[in-house]
Amino acid sequence: MQQTATAPATDHPARTGTEVDFPPEQLLASATDTRGVIHYANQEFCETARMSKEYLSGAPHKVVRHPDMPRGLFHLMWERLHAKLPVCTYVKNSTADGGFYWVFATVTPTRDGYLSVRIKPRSEFFALTRDIYSAMLTEEARGLPPDKSAEWMLARLAELGYLDFDAFSYAALDAEFGIREDVDTGSDSDVGKIARLTELMDKCDTLVQEIIGIFQKVRGEPINLRILSGRLEGAGVAIGTISKNYETMSADMYQMIERLRCDETGLLVRMRTALGRAQSASQIATLMDLTVRQSAAKHDAAERNLGGREILHVQSESLSEISRSTVSEVANMGKLVPDICRQLRRRINGLDLVKLLCRVESGRMSDVDSGLVGIIRRLEEAHHQTDRHLAALSATAFQIDATSKSL
Repeated sequence: MQQTATAPATDHPARTGTEVDFPPEQLLASATDTRGVIHYANQEFCETARMSKEYLSGAPHKVVRHPDMPRGLFHLMWERLHAKLPVCTYVKNSTADGGFYWVFATVTPTRDGYLSVRIKPRSEFFALTRDIYSAMLTEEARGLPPDKSAEWMLARLAELGYLDFDAFSYAALDAEFGIREDVDTGSDSDVGKIARLTELMDKCDTLVQEIIGIFQKVRGEPINLRILSGRLEGAGVAIGTISKNYETMSADMYQMIERLRCDETGLLVRMRTALGRAQSASQIATLMDLTVRQSAAKHDAAERNLGGREILHVQSESLSEISRSTVSEVANMGKLVPDICRQLRRRINGLDLVKLLCRVESGRMSDVDSGLVGIIRRLEEAHHQTDRHLAALSATAFQIDATSKSL
């Protein structure tokens, strides 16, 4: 077993620059009160930090903080923790002998403080995050305060395509979790079922994007009808009226579809965000359960006396309940999707009526090479494709509801 120091020789030991490695299956756990004072540290955490349980017990958690960590990141972390929200991020910690080690830390608020379970970082998000931290440290060295540094980080994440800190954290957690071989991700597990829900959400997003693409392809047809109306002069008056009606109805339908995925208020966006919260809570709970099992197998009585397993078990149960409750929220939001699809399909029927009027006019002008036949054909194909996609979207929403009920 790795020897641990009773305490560092100084509060600021010389930095050796030596990285401390630990096995990928190992989990480092600690719990603090609301002030950040440690009251539980598992043996793996002590060994990696090169600090004894006696030294860590009652010590502020910043005893392992490394100066290479940007203050803006801790500003974000504490902002979230004070709001009773979890944090998942990469952290560089110090050891008692001046070395360092990197972890992917999950930190969750408890009834009387905070509980952290850390794993060895191995995904592609690790290198990306280190680059971000390096840039933040550079800006902070130039005088950027922590709150502005945090804003800089959020702006950088937005440039990378992440809506907010949560979106990036959930993606990193999912990547790190997915690499592990010692967690149950089978279809019958909560994590597996949420993964299935994520696949169904991906399908919903794809279908909506394809519907929007269809409308974008034919959105110029009312203009073509107006051009045709002008070319036909008096004979095209009816076509001009039909063009206006079609343009108004299709614009209304397009806006309805956009509301499914626009900004943070779109229904599918809200479902995706909630599902991310559910997935992260379930994955963190799974890591806590794994920590308990490892503790029982390796340390038995010593860990039980410190109450470590009980702390982890209680928090795991709490997070699992949060995950299931949030999945129920996703299911309730998903129940609105079939109704929206029905409304959209009724509007498709209205567009079909306008298209029929076009066909009537085409028949009346059969002796004129108007181009109306081509326009009608394109509209028919667009309507058929949209109707099929809406039926598939509605069916997928029912699958989301059924899968949610199985948790």
